[in-house]
Amino acid sequence: MTATLEAAPGALGDPARQAKRGEWWFFAGCLVCGTWVLGPIGAPMLVYGLYLLRKAQLAGYPIRPWSVTVIGGLILVDSSVNMLAWGLDLLPSHDTWIGRTLWVDYGLLVDGGYSVLHNTTGAGGVAVPGEKAIAIVSIVLVFPIRIAAAAGFLRMKRWGLQWSIIGNWLYFCLWIIYAAHMSLNFPLRFGISDFGVLGFWLIGGIPFCGPVVMIPYLHTVNREQWVE
Repeated sequence: MTATLEAAPGALGDPARQAKRGEWWFFAGCLVCGTWVLGPIGAPMLVYGLYLLRKAQLAGYPIRPWSVTVIGGLILVDSSVNMLAWGLDLLPSHDTWIGRTLWVDYGLLVDGGYSVLHNTTGAGGVAVPGEKAIAIVSIVLVFPIRIAAAAGFLRMKRWGLQWSIIGNWLYFCLWIIYAAHMSLNFPLRFGISDFGVLGFWLIGGIPFCGPVVMIPYLHTVNREQWVE
């Protein structure tokens, strides 16, 4: 028994390294999934990270609760996707062939705001002022906060939990504003598109509902699991 206990710290060496590698692969995979185009590459990276974490756990190494990993991963992927999406419209990339093709085609299929008068203003991209305002607050405030908070949340830091709650409430408010804005501009946004309202809810509406699931969880977790 004594020999077994003495060997335990040394035996944790490999599981500890596996857990560290798993964390890196998982975090990187979430961010790569958030790039849209590289999603098929990011998904295997993410899964491999989870595999290494599970392997380290089975070897006896303590890791965070799996619910924390799932929620933190969802916040990372969701925030990366939305930050990149509006960033492509707001930043100079809206004049590139990728930006023009992505948004104009999206406008023709789902949201006419991204095809009617696209790139006709000084700011470029979508010409709807309300949409541009939402894009600005998204990429300079809401999604950077959520990405940084998710990093701390996955590291089991108390500030990560607190800012995840704040970030998800901001995201929920943003979702309400966005849905109201779309509804008030119904003819422009959906009247000329092939899939209209159905396409919006499948592509943009349902993914935006993430905070509806995350906020109750974040308010009911045992805060003592997160350290200062």
